[in-house]
Amino acid sequence: MINRYKLAQKCIDSHVKQAIAVSFIPLVSIPMVYGVCAKMIVKLDKIFGIPTAVGFDSEIVNDVMTGIIAIPGLAIPVLGAGVAVAYIKSIGENYAKAAAAVINDSTPKELNDKAFVTRRVKEELQKIYAKQHEIRLEQIRNGR
Repeated sequence: MINRYKLAQKCIDSHVKQAIAVSFIPLVSIPMVYGVCAKMIVKLDKIFGIPTAVGFDSEIVNDVMTGIIAIPGLAIPVLGAGVAVAYIKSIGENYAKAAAAVINDSTPKELNDKAFVTRRVKEELQKIYAKQHEIRLEQIRNGR
């Protein structure tokens, strides 16, 4: 799994660079960063060797995009680069954690089932995002 994590981090870093480049193009940066993210998820699936349903990459990106308040920041060239970096890194790192958890907790037969893998990755991502949300709420309560 260590090699996969290294490859996944290289993949994420590469897509972060792409997102930075496209974030400087006003008004079109949001769909372009969206596309970079969707491509990254497809590549991460290949790195982790998991099959997911067709369109799953777009579905994941849509789910995350809906919950991000900072999306308008992508439309501002200088601010957009920082938002793009945070967005791509967060999605990539969380997706890699979810994929690794699915691999660790599944049988080889289950890992060949696209529907199963798709559902399990979604569940793992929901757990990760729920935990991150809890941490943010706790920080707010503690005045940080």
